[in-house]
Amino acid sequence: MRGLILPVLAMLVLGCSGPATGPLKGVLVVVDEALDADAVDALLDDVQLYVSTVTEEPVFSFSTCSLHEFDGDLEERRTILFLVADPSELPEGLILENGLYSGLDKWAAGQFIFGLVSPSDHDASVISDALERAYNQHLSDYIYESFVSTQMSSPQRMDSLQTLGFTMDIPKSYHLSEWDPEAGFIQYQRSPSDNCFLMLSIRWIDDGRILSGEESVLWREAVARSFFYNAASDSVDQSRVEILPLSVRGVQGWRLLGMWRNPEHLNAGAFTSYILHYEGVRFLLDLEIFHENLEKEPYIREGWLIMNSFIPGS
Repeated sequence: MRGLILPVLAMLVLGCSGPATGPLKGVLVVVDEALDADAVDALLDDVQLYVSTVTEEPVFSFSTCSLHEFDGDLEERRTILFLVADPSELPEGLILENGLYSGLDKWAAGQFIFGLVSPSDHDASVISDALERAYNQHLSDYIYESFVSTQMSSPQRMDSLQTLGFTMDIPKSYHLSEWDPEAGFIQYQRSPSDNCFLMLSIRWIDDGRILSGEESVLWREAVARSFFYNAASDSVDQSRVEILPLSVRGVQGWRLLGMWRNPEHLNAGAFTSYILHYEGVRFLLDLEIFHENLEKEPYIREGWLIMNSFIPGS
């Protein structure tokens, strides 16, 4: 599901104009000049999250301005975090929950506003979670709606997958590359730029096996070697792969995050996989990224959002 709306947020319908702007992962931090600069820096260090792909990549892109500088185009940023010494300095209408003020769409549509008083006393996880949910919503809106003026999900595509015993909401920006239901494999691809290439793959086997996390890594590697183009020499860097328990709508399995490499073609990249078990069928949902020497975190997150839409059963 793409309904990643933050809980208990008040809609601030105060004459917001056009759509929010700025980087999808950007957070504009509006700082009260009365606050200690070191305390603000320490807060942002605590709030920052990281995803390990080929390298460790930050999740949020912070930029800052003072309360007096906050005006004009800055008011239209997608995600804004106010850090103030007194609640009277916050925008009107924000709702307080778990120490964090929050609201929506104050100056632009699709905007998330947060506020924190006395940032030296905070729960970093509450702030990180709120900012990450906002980032997920911005990215979901982008991959499903913003490439063209029409909705990017495809009912026809979902109907075709339903005949195979599952559905997944794959954006239209991904074109079908492989369709082999008899072998239990399909793949979609997308090229966001000339030097970036994404492969979204689904592999399923009805054999009743429940894989451990380590076995899931080996299965993912075997699928890449057998089904991916020019990937017979692919391998997973097992020294740095992340394996986490996963539940998608009650379906249990594993989430993998790591690095793939191919010595034959002298290239490498990042991947993320869901390995799910449902009524004797094991599924591999996989997004592989090639984006040489450039960030991969937004595409890893794109894969998570798409794979979170997976529903097994007919």
